Amino acid sequence: MTVTVRETVSETDPGEAERLMGVASTEVATIEELTACVERLHEVQRAKVALSRLDSDALRQALDWRRRAFDGGPS
Repeated sequence: MTVTVRETVSETDPGEAERLMGVASTEVATIEELTACVERLHEVQRAKVALSRLDSDALRQALDWRRRAFDGGPS
């Protein structure tokens, strides 16, 4: 969800103030989501490093297993 905040808010616009309060109230949840995304990104990067260290036979076996899992049968 993308939320934009206008540069100026009229003091007589309670609807806009209410909307802004709603956006501001999501800060903790947004930080938690971002933290989880960053943790997942680190996990992805660690996996890529580990994959880069596999020898060709181990990588081929892993690719064959993955292909069978997706295709539902032997490659």
